[in-house]
Amino acid sequence: MINKFEEKLKNIKLLIEKFTIIIEVLLALLIIFTVILSIKDLIVLGINVFITEANASYEILQGFLSHTLLLVVGLELAIMLISHTPGKVLQVILYAIARKMLVSSANMADILLGVIALALIFITDKYLHTKETKRML
Repeated sequence: MINKFEEKLKNIKLLIEKFTIIIEVLLALLIIFTVILSIKDLIVLGINVFITEANASYEILQGFLSHTLLLVVGLELAIMLISHTPGKVLQVILYAIARKMLVSSANMADILLGVIALALIFITDKYLHTKETKRML
């Protein structure tokens, strides 16, 4: 009786795990589809940089970079949802911090905190993200 209950519980856990993976893949596909649709906006922003005067093109270029880096973060997030590795999580965090630093750093304190955060990510990747961890996950 107990074995049948444990077996049913194990089957339910496997079913939930498979269902969760399917949802993650669907979300990753949705993110990728949305990024593909957003490429049109990048093309428009790129054209606007060339046809606008120098003073106003700075803001448009900043918007272009912001949008591009946001799409990169989205793609990395989609890869992370599918692959489930610590390295992918670090890459998503790395791109998100780089985007924040490049787009909306208002003062030197923001930039300094961003540099420290990037250094911590690289240190984590170099010393704590070992081959055994890669193999385990």
